[in-house]
Order: sequence, then C-alpha cells, then structure tokens
Amino acid sequence: MRVYQQRRIDEIQRLFEENPDLFDTENSEMVKVKAKGISKVVATLPLIDHPEYRETILNISEKVDEDGNIESYHYGWELSQRLKKRSKQDRHLTGFGNEDHSGPPMYEPDPYHHHHIPQMPAKRKHTNVKDLEKVVEIIKNYIVGGLIYDKSHTF
Repeated sequence: MRVYQQRRIDEIQRLFEENPDLFDTENSEMVKVKAKGISKVVATLPLIDHPEYRETILNISEKVDEDGNIESYHYGWELSQRLKKRSKQDRHLTGFGNEDHSGPPMYEPDPYHHHHIPQMPAKRKHTNVKDLEKVVEIIKNYIVGGLIYDKSHTF
C-alpha cells in the first residue's frame, strides 16, 4: 500500500467515525476500507437503516494520484448485499462520479455526473456534487430524515 492510499483510507475512516447519525458504527463487520492495486481506494460503509430501503451502504471507489489527489471517483448509495446478493442494477439507489464516459457508447464529455435513476446506474445527468463530503451530506438528509429518494431530485 502506498502512503497516499493510506492517507485517503484514514480520511474515509475519520468521516465514518465522525458521522454516527449516518453510518452504522455498531456493524463493524460490514466496514471495508482498503487499498486496491497501486492507486485505488475502495470502501463499503454500512448506513443506519432507512425506513423504506432498510439496510443500505455507501460504496466508495477512488483513484488517487501520488500527490493524494482524487483523479476519479464513484460514490454510490446502494442496497446492502449482506443478506442477499443483488445485481449492480438491483442494488443501485443513486450515485455520483467523475469517471470518464467520453468514449463509446455514451460520448459524455461532462465529468461530474449523477447516476439519478434507481436500478438504472447507466443513466446519468450533470451534477455540481464534486466530493465525498457533499455526498455524505446528501445521503445523511435521506437517512436521518427518512426521506424517499426520487430520480427527479437534483444536486
């Protein structure tokens, strides 16, 4: 593991610990934060049960450069697979990313996008959300408020 990956892992762990009203800190066996390869950091963080969706997670995937800058990311709010395996489509509630979709088949030059349709992660639209802290803030509104996510919600 590279130093810059460890720094990012530490930051994600801090975010998890500092938000007990969002994250299920009692369910530590579900917490996974690790380096993957020489530049990626991935994490699965359990969220407090939502009244409608029940057990959900925040799925984090980041590519980090040697200076610790996040080059690309995907942050997804998903249904948990702890009790039942689900397809990528079935578990998707919403997500945010800046992955490169400029090539076929989508040709989408806008790097900041919101995967806004539940169970349809390939669909996306522009967003102003550009970091994990903002994603945590958005998801916290739904978890703490017991709100139902709708594809028409814009961020």
